[in-house]
Amino acid sequence: MERLAPSLFVLLVTTALPLARAQEADSPPSGHWEGRIEGAGLDFDVDLAWKDGALVGDLSIPAQRLRDHALSELTFEDGAVGFLIGGVPGDPRFAGVLDEAGDRIEGTFTQGGLEFEFWLAASATTSQQAAERLADLDEWMAAELKRFRVPGATIAVVWRGETVLAKGYGKRDAEKDLPVTADTLFAIGSTTKAFTTFVLAQAVEEGLLDWDEPVVTWIPELDLWDDYAERHITLRDMCSHRSGLPRHDLLWYLQPDLSREELVARLAHLEPSAGFREKWQYNNLMFLTAGHVLERVTGKSWEQNVRERVLDPLGMTNTAFGPREAATRADFAVPHDRKRGKDVVIPFRDLTAIGPAGSIHSSANDMARWLAMLLAQGEYGGGRLLPAAALLELATPVSVIPTLSFGDEAGPTAYGLGWMIDTVQGRLRVHHGGGIDGFVTEVELYPNDDLGIFVATDRASALPSIAAAHLAERLLGLEERDRAQIAAAQTEQVESIVDASARARARERVADAPPAHELAEYAATYAHPSYGRIEVGLGEGVLEMRYGTVVAPLEHRHFEVFAIGESESGAEVEGLELQFVGDLAGHVTRLEVRLEPSVAPIVFERAPDARLSDPAFLARLVGAYELPALRIDVSLEGTRLAMDVSGQGRFTLEPSTFGRFTSPQLEGYAVRFDFDDEAGPASTIVLLQPNGTFRAKRVAAPEPSDRR
Repeated sequence: MERLAPSLFVLLVTTALPLARAQEADSPPSGHWEGRIEGAGLDFDVDLAWKDGALVGDLSIPAQRLRDHALSELTFEDGAVGFLIGGVPGDPRFAGVLDEAGDRIEGTFTQGGLEFEFWLAASATTSQQAAERLADLDEWMAAELKRFRVPGATIAVVWRGETVLAKGYGKRDAEKDLPVTADTLFAIGSTTKAFTTFVLAQAVEEGLLDWDEPVVTWIPELDLWDDYAERHITLRDMCSHRSGLPRHDLLWYLQPDLSREELVARLAHLEPSAGFREKWQYNNLMFLTAGHVLERVTGKSWEQNVRERVLDPLGMTNTAFGPREAATRADFAVPHDRKRGKDVVIPFRDLTAIGPAGSIHSSANDMARWLAMLLAQGEYGGGRLLPAAALLELATPVSVIPTLSFGDEAGPTAYGLGWMIDTVQGRLRVHHGGGIDGFVTEVELYPNDDLGIFVATDRASALPSIAAAHLAERLLGLEERDRAQIAAAQTEQVESIVDASARARARERVADAPPAHELAEYAATYAHPSYGRIEVGLGEGVLEMRYGTVVAPLEHRHFEVFAIGESESGAEVEGLELQFVGDLAGHVTRLEVRLEPSVAPIVFERAPDARLSDPAFLARLVGAYELPALRIDVSLEGTRLAMDVSGQGRFTLEPSTFGRFTSPQLEGYAVRFDFDDEAGPASTIVLLQPNGTFRAKRVAAPEPSDRR
C-alpha cells in the first residue's frame, strides 16, 4: 500500500460530497475537486464550501484509506488556496493557486520536510460521475442476461463511501414471472466465508480465540487423518485452505441431514492429497470447522454470532441463513437451470450444516452496507465493528494460489482469510466468488480505489465475474475488455469437449464382459467411516443405489464396474463409476468409488449382517464346541459374543458379513456358525483360518465345575 508519509494515519468518515462547478479565479473555490500528488503518486479529492463566511472542507486519499478527513486552516485570498490536514504529524499542508478559468488548482504539498507538486481539478461529485459512467448499464445487463440465458441478477456498487447502484435485473422466478428488485434475496454461496472470518477476527480481538493457536485447544476431540496436522492445525490454516485436505465436498453436499458436530467428527477418515501447509487446496469442511470453533467458545450458534456481530450493527435486516429462512421473506430469488431450451426452477439445497462456508442469502441493498463497512476499514454509522489492522489481516496473503494470468489482465493470486487477493490492470483487488445450485455470486473490493461491487445471478454462469469486471472498468477508467464474448465462446467449447468426452468414454467400454456375480449378490449396504452408507438394492433386474439425497440406477459397464445413471436427484454424480470387489471366498465385500478425484477411490465396506447383532439370534450360538484336543466356549456379553479357546485365551467376536464373525485379536481369522435345525441352536462353529478351515461340533453344556 502506498503511503503519503510514515506519519500519515488512517481515518475514515462517511459524508456526502457537494457538486463542483467552474468558477472565476477570484471566486471562492467551492465544490468537489479531484487531483494527484505527483512524485508521491497519490490520487486524492477535496470538497470545499463556504459556510458562514468561512471556507471549510474535507480530503480523501483512497490509497491511504483516508476518507473525508476534515481540513483546517483553510484560506483563499487573491486566487491563492491553502489548507492543512489537521491532526496528522508532520504538518501536511497544501498551498496552491486557482487558475484564471477557476477550474484547476496547482501548487506544493509539504509534510515533514518533504515537498511534492500537486494539482486539483474541479469535478463532478461521485454520484454524478457514477451516473455518467453507468448511463447505459441497464441495456448492457439486459443484453448479457439474454446472452448467458440467465433469468435474473442483482447488483450493488459502493464507491467513495456512497452506494451509487443497488438494483435488480430480470426475473427472480422465471416460472412465476416475478421481477428482481434491490431487496431480492440471492444465495451468496462462498462469499459467506468473509462473514465467517470477520466474526472470527472479532473473537480474536476479544481474546476468545487466536489465529495461530492449535484448534485442539478448543476442540480437543479433533481427529484428522494426518496426526501432525491434527495437533498443529490453526484457524489461520483452516481459513486459508492449507490443511492438506482436498474438497471432499460430496460428503456434505449429498448428506444435508448431518449436523456440524457429525461433519467435524467425520474429518478423521478423509484422506489428504497434500502435506499439511504444503499448498493451497480449497476446502469447505475446514471453514465449517472454524465456524464450529466459534460456536464452542461463545456458546452461540454461528448464525447467532453473525447476526449479532455483523448483520444487526449494519442494519442488514433482510439477510437470511439458508433457503428455508430466505423463503419466509417476501422477496427472494429461486435457483434456475436451463432444460430443453427453457428456464426452469430447481430445488434449493439446504446448506445449514455447512453454513459457515456458504449459507447466507442477501440482497443488493443489504450487501451495499457490508461493502461500505469493509471499505471504511471496519467503521459504519459512527461505530466500529473491527479495528482496521484486524480487518487488513483478513486480506493479507497467506497461501499462494497456483495460477498465473499472462499479460496485464490480472497478477498472481493469493488467499488470505476468506478472501482472494490479486491485481487487475495494476489495481489491488480483494475478492471472492460463490456458487451453489443455480446461484453464482461475485464480491470484489478495490481498496485503494474505494470501490466495492456485489453481483449475483439466479442461474449458474460466468456473468457475475464478468459484470463485476465491467463495472470496475467503467468506474475506474480501466481498459475495457469484452469478456462476455470470450466467455460465451469458451462455454461452447467446454460443452463440445464434454460431449466428445462422453462419446470417448462409451468407446472405452469392454464388450461382452458380464459381471462376475448375479445382481442380487451386489445388493447390500456398504459403509465408510466418514462418507457414510451407500445402499445398493435390486429392483426389476436393475441395481439401484441410494446415497444421501441421491437415488439412481446403476448401469453395468463391464466386469465388476457399474456407472451411476441419470436421475433427478443425482446430477452431481451421474456417470461416476463404482467397482465392486470380492474376497478370496468369492463374496462381494466392498465397493470403491472416486467421490473425491484427487485421492484414491473411497472404499465402502459391506456392512455386517444385521442379524449378527440380534440378541435372540446370538443366543442360539452360545454353547460349547469341540475339536480333537481343543474346546471352544462361546458366551454372550451384552450384544457381543466372546470365544474362549482352551489353552489360547479369550477372543471377542465382531459381526461381519456373510454370516461370519471376526476378532480384533485375530487378524485374518473368521468364524461362522452352521445349523442343523433352522430354529434351533447352532450345531457347528466353523473356524476360517489362513492355514485351513476347521469345524468344531457342539457338545453338551458342561457343568460349571467342569468348565476349562
